[in-house]
Amino acid sequence: MNVLAYEFTVAQRRVLDRYIRFLGSLPATFNAIPMVFERRRRSGHQLAVLARDSRLENARFNQRYLEAFWGRTQALKVLGAGYVADLQTFTRETLEITGRTSRNEPVSQVDFRVYSLSRSPTWKLFPPQDVSDLLHELALRFFELRAQTRQLKYTVVEVYEESFGVKSVFVSAMDHRSCLCHATPTVAQELFADAATTPVWDIAYSSREPAVRAAEYKADIVELFNGWGQVNTQKGLFIEALYQRLDGVCNQLLQAKSATKLGELNFKLAAIIDGADECLAMLSHLEAWLRR
Repeated sequence: MNVLAYEFTVAQRRVLDRYIRFLGSLPATFNAIPMVFERRRRSGHQLAVLARDSRLENARFNQRYLEAFWGRTQALKVLGAGYVADLQTFTRETLEITGRTSRNEPVSQVDFRVYSLSRSPTWKLFPPQDVSDLLHELALRFFELRAQTRQLKYTVVEVYEESFGVKSVFVSAMDHRSCLCHATPTVAQELFADAATTPVWDIAYSSREPAVRAAEYKADIVELFNGWGQVNTQKGLFIEALYQRLDGVCNQLLQAKSATKLGELNFKLAAIIDGADECLAMLSHLEAWLRR
């Protein structure tokens, strides 16, 4: 695996964690906005209203997706480790059979029942009848791994696309008037005017003034969105690269079915093992970075 191209950092993990916390904080922040409007009304100002925006619901769902992403990645890693182990065993046993016979031994003459895989309790399609069927079974297992990787990629893309809507809703709400009769204070400024409505967030403010704190809060969240976008883009590229490598392993396994001699099959399997090991290394790296 090219570490320089794919390594995730501690700083990126902090961005991910803060973004998840931000999504989780939004319901409380938005629930406080009507309190702000009512507080202004009681002070003699005209009551303002913030229209409900369905895009805010995406924040709740995206928080759940991101919190569950490690579990899904861990399950994929466990599945992948099992399938790579199957492939490694098959490769080792092919070499052992070659050692007992010869490199020129026809694959069609090898008894498939000498392979451990032939005694598998489950099959993707049907029990094997020859070595070619065993290779097909291995390919199907990696196809399953590829399909589940695609689902991870779809989640990454969906959360990224919906983040634009969440950002728009947040910025619009913070800049909204807190009353109809004055342009200021904005909702964000008025939220910080009282401890009961102050958003819970993890930055050290430079002042106790509501206007200053509101500006710093909003700026930090906007910057968080930018950082989150960069992290999510890298995660998407990483999973796409993993998907492409798994696709290569699947196709190589299908092509290995055409090997006529054990020597040729050993050669093909060696290349496949390298690709499969790289896929597992990538999965392990992603899972370790996401691990809570």
